[in-house]
Amino acid sequence: MKQTAFASDRIPEEFQQTAEITDKKGFGARWRFSTRHVDNFLSQGMPHFAIGKRRVRIVTKEADAWMREKFATRRIACNKTMQ
Repeated sequence: MKQTAFASDRIPEEFQQTAEITDKKGFGARWRFSTRHVDNFLSQGMPHFAIGKRRVRIVTKEADAWMREKFATRRIACNKTMQ
């Protein structure tokens, strides 16, 4: 009898229980992006697991950190005081 390999078998153990894992559609819904927009992020280096040629799983904690690092606004301090 042939055993079927599940996607969760390929994900490292530290992420299986402790992190929320989603696909492109779920991550896009979380940030209100299209799946095409998520594809663009993946090509720009957003962390993910590729399962085969078409399936992708995204650890939301890592991807959110990547989004904050790449797109967060930074406040530049101004030395002038308001009068």
